Amino acid sequence: MSMLLRHRGFVLVWIAGLASSVASWLLITGLPIYVFGVTGSALVTSAVFLVELLCGITLGSFAGALADRFDRFRLMSSVALLQTVVVMLLVAVGEPSHRLWIICLVAGVQAVLTQASDSARNAALPRLVEGAHLVRANSMVALNTSVGRLIGSSLGGFAITREGTRYLAIGAAVAFVTAAALIAAARRTARHDAAEPAPDGGATSFFANWRSGPVTMMRNRSVRVTFQSVALGGVAQGLFAVLFVVFVSRALHADGTLTGVLRGVQAIGGVAGGLIVSLLGARLSPWLLMSLGAASFGLLSLTIWNGPVLSRQVGVYVVLFILVGVPGIAYNSGAFAQIQQSVPDKDLGRAFGSFYVVYNASQGLGMAAAGLLGDVLNVVLVLNVQAVLYLASGAVAYFALRPVRAPERTTSDQARSTAPRKGRLDRESPAQVGREVVGCKGLEP
Repeated sequence: MSMLLRHRGFVLVWIAGLASSVASWLLITGLPIYVFGVTGSALVTSAVFLVELLCGITLGSFAGALADRFDRFRLMSSVALLQTVVVMLLVAVGEPSHRLWIICLVAGVQAVLTQASDSARNAALPRLVEGAHLVRANSMVALNTSVGRLIGSSLGGFAITREGTRYLAIGAAVAFVTAAALIAAARRTARHDAAEPAPDGGATSFFANWRSGPVTMMRNRSVRVTFQSVALGGVAQGLFAVLFVVFVSRALHADGTLTGVLRGVQAIGGVAGGLIVSLLGARLSPWLLMSLGAASFGLLSLTIWNGPVLSRQVGVYVVLFILVGVPGIAYNSGAFAQIQQSVPDKDLGRAFGSFYVVYNASQGLGMAAAGLLGDVLNVVLVLNVQAVLYLASGAVAYFALRPVRAPERTTSDQARSTAPRKGRLDRESPAQVGREVVGCKGLEP
C-alpha cells in the first residue's frame, strides 16, 4: 500500500474518488429524507431509488462506451463538472412541491454520470499502476465508498434538516469541483494521455461500438464468467436491500433505530476490508479473492439470518454487520482486477459499463423478487436463499475462473521423450551420422 501512496497520480485519483463518493452519499441520504418529509409517502420516496436504478440499467453501457471514446481523465473531470451543474438545480427552485420532479431528474442524471465516472476511473487505473498492484489499487478505491458513506451520510442528514436541499446541493457541488481539479492534475502522471481513438473517428463508429459492447464482452470467457458471478451477487443484494428492514422488525423485534445502526456499521467493515485487501491482496489472484469474498459473505449471511434462534442481543449483530463489510470489498476488488486483466485497454470502458448494467439489472430483479416473496414466505427462508446465492457466486468464480494447470509429466513420459529415436539411426548410414556429429559445434575441440 505504501508504494501506491507514493504514486502521485494514483493518490490524486484516489482522493478525487473520495470527494465524489462523499457527494454521492450526500445525495443518496439527503434526497430520500427530503422527499419523505415533504410527501409523507414511502411510495413516492422509493421512486427516487427506482429512477436511479432504471437510468443506470438503460444508460450504463452508454456511459461505459464514453470511456473508450474519449480521454478517460478528461472525461472524469468533465463529468464531475457536469455533476456540479446538475446538482445546483436543487438550489434554483424555491417551492418544495415543485422540487419533486427536479429531484427525480437530478437522481437519474447523477446515476448515469456516476457510472460514466466510475467506468472511466476503473478503466484508467491500469495506466496509473502496474498490473501486480491492481488488486490493491482497486481495494483502496473501493475503500472510498465506505469512507464516503460514513462522511456523506452523516453530513447529508445534517444538511437536509437545516436548509432543505440548498446546503445539500452546495456541499455536493464543492465536492464535485474538488474531484474535477484533482483528476485534471492526475492526468499528467498517466502512462498514456488518451484513450484509443475510434476506428474511423466518426459518430457512427461510436454508436456501433456502444451497441456491440455487451456482445463483445460476452465473447470474452473470463468477463462472461465474472458477469455470471456478479449477477448472482446482484440478485442477492437486491433481496437484502428490501428484506433487511423486514428481518430487523420481524426476526429481531427491533425498530428503525437498529436498522440505521446496522446499515451504518457496515461502512466500518468496509474501511477495514479496504485496508486488509490493500495490504494482503497482492498475494491473492483476482479469481481467488472473488471466491473467498463471496463465500465469506454467504457464510456470514447464513449466521446472521439464523442467529435469532440463539440470540437477539444487539451487540452480536453489530459485530456481525461490521464483519459483513469486509468480504464485499474483497469481492469487488477481485472482480475489477479480473476485468482489468482480461480486457484490452481500448475496451475497458465498455467492459465496466456492462458490469454496472449487469449488476443493476440483477439487483433490480432481486428487489422485485423480494417484494413478491417477502409477504408470502417466511423472511428468514428467503434471506437464506440470498445467502446461498452468494455461495453460488463464489463457486462460479472459483471453479470457472481458476486457471487450468498443465498436467505434470510422469517418469515414463520423460523417459520416452529422452530415449534415442532408434528408428532414425537404423535408417541412416554411418557416414550420414558422422557428418552430423562433425557439424555439431558443441563437440568441436
